Amino acid sequence: MAFPYPLLLTSLHFLFQWIFSYLACMMFPVALGSERVTGMGWEEWILISLPCGAVTSLDIGLSNLSMVSITITFYTMVKSSTPIFVLGWAYMFGIEKITFRLIGVVLVIAAGEFLTVLGEVDFKLHGFLLCLSASVLSGARWTLVQLKLQTMEPPLKTTIVTMRLLSPCMFWSMLVLSLMKDWPYSKLQDTEFLAIGLGLIGGTFATAMVLCEFYLILKASAIILMIGGVIKEMITIFVGISFFGDKLNLINATGCGIVFLGVFLYKLVFHLEKEAGNEEARIREALQEKNKKEDVGESLLSGVELSHRKSHSPETLPRIQVV
Repeated sequence: MAFPYPLLLTSLHFLFQWIFSYLACMMFPVALGSERVTGMGWEEWILISLPCGAVTSLDIGLSNLSMVSITITFYTMVKSSTPIFVLGWAYMFGIEKITFRLIGVVLVIAAGEFLTVLGEVDFKLHGFLLCLSASVLSGARWTLVQLKLQTMEPPLKTTIVTMRLLSPCMFWSMLVLSLMKDWPYSKLQDTEFLAIGLGLIGGTFATAMVLCEFYLILKASAIILMIGGVIKEMITIFVGISFFGDKLNLINATGCGIVFLGVFLYKLVFHLEKEAGNEEARIREALQEKNKKEDVGESLLSGVELSHRKSHSPETLPRIQVV
């Protein structure tokens, strides 16, 4: 039996993450660094948690709504366009600069998206627009989270503390969306145990996935993230075809391959440009340090010459009195 309320189910996932992170931070406050969140003022908490939680709930909520009307394979192919919107939002927030190479990669991804949509046999505009909107919000989500968390002083220590900070607003935002979209829960009476079971099982998987995602963001390199992201999407499409009966034709299979190639190139170009920027920054710091040392050396030399001149000036020489 299909569960009739996807947003309510997602809110249960977020509630599970909130309870898990709260209990973990309560049991291991020092190891997890939970004092950074518990000692946070209301104003700082609202400025960080509210926008990040709201955008996250909209992203995931629209994604789950889109999968009601489109296949998981088509969903994955459309959601692969997220790097385009990550780049756009990062440029709008002033985090990244747009280069011609990145623009070229974005055009490759857009061409793949066009072929993917063109080749979809059971195309539903409503589901496609929901999924595309979720991709736009996903770009805003990660850009906003990066902007907010990287400007925190002192920064958060662990991924569980990050979940503890964001999950309350994620839950309440999703619950409000569920009440607006799914209410009244007239069909829930016969499936309430199913809802609880699905919420607990799905919440466990969602919590593990989010923790792994945060851990990779904090610890892994960009190359590992790039490879992991592409492999995850390919596995999702394989599962959709093998277990859910999704079908690919030559056109959208080609579009899917072009999208994956574009995503791979995007992450590779992004990583290389970031490494080049870091190298330039290191060179500038080394030159500045060298110039500073040279300036100090010149100042010391000037001081020595000045003192030498003063010591040999007529005013400082001893005067001989003639009797």
